[in-house]
Amino acid sequence: MESFPTFDGCLPLVMEHLRLDWICPGNLVQLRRLEEKEDFQRVTCHPISQWTDGQLLERYQQALSLHTVVTVGLFLPEQDCPIGKLTAGNYNPRNRSAELGYYLVPAYRGNGYMVKALGAFCGVLFQKLGLNKLYAQTGSFNEPSVQLLERIGFQRDGVLRQHHALGGKLWDDYIYSILVNDFKMENCSEHL
Repeated sequence: MESFPTFDGCLPLVMEHLRLDWICPGNLVQLRRLEEKEDFQRVTCHPISQWTDGQLLERYQQALSLHTVVTVGLFLPEQDCPIGKLTAGNYNPRNRSAELGYYLVPAYRGNGYMVKALGAFCGVLFQKLGLNKLYAQTGSFNEPSVQLLERIGFQRDGVLRQHHALGGKLWDDYIYSILVNDFKMENCSEHL
């Protein structure tokens, strides 16, 4: 895996009602446990490993130190406990692309936080790191995720047929991408 270019000076990113900032491995463990309570199978099509808190902490510390994944937390103003996270991984310096991931604690969904946060994160990745393309994968059953990506301006590039096992059924996964030339921050800024 390739290391990302330096992200220095990009964070914290303070917006009205929200702050994107570095997140510590301990907070990532807490968010992972919340994801698992919701049924982790909904957010990934990959095999799911059972890790102890200590094992997760070690894995997150290693990933953050190698800079192969950029992970930032979503924080409400003046709070130290994150309400979600954004990740960029699978960095490809040859075509200047990265894969996005995102998670928001259920109590904070439906308020426009993720639209604003993901839009700002995309803006930083495009402007500060010089990326050309960002892409994401989501289950066809995950209508909120599909709507989020489309609201920001992502386009559906393809379908991975029967790719995501959930509830005893194989669902399609959708592949979305957005190019720097297609990105418009105004699609993201009026949702709080």
